[in-house]
Amino acid sequence: MAVLYFSRALHLDPHVVDFYAWRAEAFIQLCDFSSAAQNLRRAYSFQPENPKYLERLAFVLYIQGQCLYEQCDYLDALNIFSQGSTLQPDKPCFHYRCIACLMALKRHQDCLSLITKEVKQGTTNADIYILRARLYNFFQKVELCYRDLRSALLLDPKNLQAKLLLQMMVDQAQQARQDAGILAVQGLLRQALQRIDSAIENNPLDPSLFLFRYWGRGPRPASRQSLFLGHYSLSKAFTHFAIKLLI
Repeated sequence: MAVLYFSRALHLDPHVVDFYAWRAEAFIQLCDFSSAAQNLRRAYSFQPENPKYLERLAFVLYIQGQCLYEQCDYLDALNIFSQGSTLQPDKPCFHYRCIACLMALKRHQDCLSLITKEVKQGTTNADIYILRARLYNFFQKVELCYRDLRSALLLDPKNLQAKLLLQMMVDQAQQARQDAGILAVQGLLRQALQRIDSAIENNPLDPSLFLFRYWGRGPRPASRQSLFLGHYSLSKAFTHFAIKLLI
């Protein structure tokens, strides 16, 4: 009834801006967010200097986009959130919802570009760095993944997700290091170096890994294998010394 009443009022006088806003509220009560947004756009076009119409329109777009997202209509949700982001580019909530839609659509490269743009604008949200770290890991850019996790912990030292992901990388580094040791003993020095390089990418703050690689790149292939065998005792001593320096 309210929609009908305001529609008749607008038919009599289409220049009364409040009628569009009131009809939009009636549509919101009916959960017709698309029609509500249309009416608020009309009100805003009449009075662009009035911030209340813009704020209400942005709110309706956010609710509409969220409803579409929860219905797994990610493409339409992305379109709505993008409209909101255009209207209020300083509101990070629309950027974050766009990122969520791109992730759901498996548009990983577009998602990475949007997150990187957010980071360049000086975000202080640790979760943004963690999300980008996951994407870097997906694209097998391990060094960049590690760097973002460290950045996340600088912003939020107690962040559990960052700690778990970082520990996973440390575990991967240790596994790669063990693989390198086995390959070295077997005389497969090139493969051993590849595995130790992978270990360093996963945990570049472990000095023993660099020591391992140094020994592996000795001057003569015949001498490298014997140097690899002496790695473990030397690397433990070096790590112990590095930890003392850090403390």
